[in-house]
Amino acid sequence: MANTTFKVNFTLDEQDVAYFRRLFKQARLAAKRKSADEVITGARELVVSVRRQKKAPRFVQDAILALDDLTDMIEDSAYRAPKPVVSQILGALAYFAEPEDLIPDHVPVLGFLDDAIMIKFVEREFKHELSAYRRFRRFRESAEQRPWTAVARERLPDRLEEKRKSLRAEVERKRQRDQEKGRLGF
Repeated sequence: MANTTFKVNFTLDEQDVAYFRRLFKQARLAAKRKSADEVITGARELVVSVRRQKKAPRFVQDAILALDDLTDMIEDSAYRAPKPVVSQILGALAYFAEPEDLIPDHVPVLGFLDDAIMIKFVEREFKHELSAYRRFRRFRESAEQRPWTAVARERLPDRLEEKRKSLRAEVERKRQRDQEKGRLGF
């Protein structure tokens, strides 16, 4: 039997987008009743749950990477995302901390569909932050060829701080550009 793949596209109309916006806003309000640890734990549990599902569709597996990166970003002490960004991300992650969402996760194949759609909204909302964090992480991973040496250990914090500052400035420029063009938020 040949391995066949095909692409499925669907379009969310204004009413669909408005529906997901409402869910997103409700989740942000719910986040105020939860601690940051509860929200992060819930998001991480979803990531683990999706990865455990042998039949989770590839598009869901791919989408979950953004959720994992967002939680890593706000916990990364070297990256030090600004407090307003952390707060916004926690609000977005609150949706994933709810065990009962639009389509219960235990429903085969479709259970994570609503999560994947919401992740795409969140990914779009934080596209510049995610891009900067991923670049920071890659930089950190390759910054020192000999991290065990004293010189490298001493030099690394300054190099990371310099990279972090340049990425933060770039995020702000892109956010400002998007704001001017009316492309912020979903």
